[in-house]
Amino acid sequence: MTLKGPERTFNQDRESKKYPERTCIGCGGKRPKSVLFRLALSSEGQLVVDRPQRQAGRGAYLCGKNCWAAAIKRKAFSRAFRGKAPSGSLVGLEAALAALNGTE
Repeated sequence: MTLKGPERTFNQDRESKKYPERTCIGCGGKRPKSVLFRLALSSEGQLVVDRPQRQAGRGAYLCGKNCWAAAIKRKAFSRAFRGKAPSGSLVGLEAALAALNGTE
């Protein structure tokens, strides 16, 4: 089966992407999902770091602490969580993200 555009087959396109990519909401860069930090809304509506990246619901991804500041400046959390991200939990979450960033 040949796809439209360049002479590539379906299997070649499949093999070119060997890992899931996600976009950082701070810098906009695309990276492998495994190297990004996932943030999710808990069932109580609090923003938490989803370390195993398995929590149900909408998630947003960050590269690290520098992207945290950029995401706050760009108001990316309210966009990523469709207006449901509480602003009060961002301060405590920054410390948790910094601690995780230091361990990995």
